Amino acid sequence: MDYSMDDLKTTMTVRSPMMRTPTDYRVKSAAGFHYCKVLSPFHALEWMLVDGLFDHNGLSSEQSFFLQ
Repeated sequence: MDYSMDDLKTTMTVRSPMMRTPTDYRVKSAAGFHYCKVLSPFHALEWMLVDGLFDHNGLSSEQSFFLQ
């Protein structure tokens, strides 16, 4: 899978490899199939809760507000 972040660090684009077989494929039992790698919900949640915080300086601004 390929992950890319835009310049403003607001949008993450995820691309995955895929394979399609045409509907007139010579092996009839595999005709019209579409295979792709899927991003698990756990991995998306992990990125939001861990890596996404590092990209936006975590909670440091909120914590300094409460310490004053």
